[in-house]
Amino acid sequence: MQSYYTFIALDLARERVAEADRRRLAALAHQPRSIEVGLVRRLVARVAVAVARAADERLVQRELAVH
Repeated sequence: MQSYYTFIALDLARERVAEADRRRLAALAHQPRSIEVGLVRRLVARVAVAVARAADERLVQRELAVH
């Protein structure tokens, strides 16, 4: 009977650890970001859009020159 209670206690402890891990990971996912991170992300996104637009313009100019 003692081993039965031991297994129940171990199972309960495992569930509590899993719950604590979920809460810890959720808290890490929702930490406030610094302003610099947001600025860098916006800057990278704007550069990517500018490169994509330039590539599209080159493609359109090349297609017009061929026809």
